[in-house]
Amino acid sequence: MAQQDFVRLLRDARYDRATLARYSRRDLAQLVFHAKNDGYDFTPDEVADVVGRLEANVIVNKDQDAFDGGSRLWRQMWGRYHFEYLVECCVSRHTDEELAALAAGEPT
Repeated sequence: MAQQDFVRLLRDARYDRATLARYSRRDLAQLVFHAKNDGYDFTPDEVADVVGRLEANVIVNKDQDAFDGGSRLWRQMWGRYHFEYLVECCVSRHTDEELAALAAGEPT
């Protein structure tokens, strides 16, 4: 359930630039704290699980790259805040249905 809350925040940030801007510059502890105040409830470990699945799905399934340091996705991270990178480079590559499946731990 909590992983679904993090995915909901990512989806909300994809559709609302103000949400993206509000969370982009926060570190992980700040993200978890402020998100809880905004009605999302997840832990740092749940964030890590979702992020890992998102990145792996982009690298292996969408880009069909090897899951190693040469992946095209890793280069897109440079010069960005991590939350912004997640939304613009990972979340944007998934449909809402794919995101829901990833949050539930299902293959996409």
